[in-house]
Amino acid sequence: MNPDTQDSRTEVEGMDPWGLRQVEQLLSGLEGVGSLKIVADGHGGIDEVHVVSDSSVGAKQIVRNIESALLAEFGLQIDHRKISVAQIRRPDIPHAGAQAQDVAAPITAPEVEPAQEVSRRLLLESLELERTAGHKVACHVTLKGSEESFRGTAEGPDFSQSRLEVAARAVLSALNQAALDNVQLRLEGVARLEAFGRDLLVALVQGQERRNTVTLTGISLITDSAEEASVLACLQATNRWASP
Repeated sequence: MNPDTQDSRTEVEGMDPWGLRQVEQLLSGLEGVGSLKIVADGHGGIDEVHVVSDSSVGAKQIVRNIESALLAEFGLQIDHRKISVAQIRRPDIPHAGAQAQDVAAPITAPEVEPAQEVSRRLLLESLELERTAGHKVACHVTLKGSEESFRGTAEGPDFSQSRLEVAARAVLSALNQAALDNVQLRLEGVARLEAFGRDLLVALVQGQERRNTVTLTGISLITDSAEEASVLACLQATNRWASP
């Protein structure tokens, strides 16, 4: 095939678990990369690269380093929009009645201006989990603004990963009530990972305003419970996309 006619998909010839491990080993050795997850597209290519980093190297520089390393070592060109970097820093999402926790600043490329700046911060007022019939669990999340509160509820199967997703969907339900009518938030996924000797919870949320769609990334330390960390990660990801 003529190289000029190839599509923009990042391809690794014969991509298999061993090939993925080689890519992971290369990228894990880059400065500032604490942990990472590579999502294969199922057709011999790389669909997404998610990185958790400390603050020693800027997020944009990490993205450029990943692009350069893949090109130099494997001859691969990857679209920078497929690389997201979350950096550990002090939190800017307040939690009612809780001490500050280390969270990460979500940075996605390219940068997209948010729908509207938050005019009044929402506090996590309460998080309730209850088991229901049919081996299911229900989650109720209440967010408190300066003038009113918003309560979101979600339900799903009662096992560990599902509970994380149920908690995330519950807080997004509350945020959608608080957001403008033309703004919608939808969960893409949540995952636990370990970086720098700490247990973290990463959330990916799709934000949509009219025809503009962006993937938002949030991260929180797991302290009291993984379900609470899931809620905080979603709040951290969306703090500029929901306005009471």
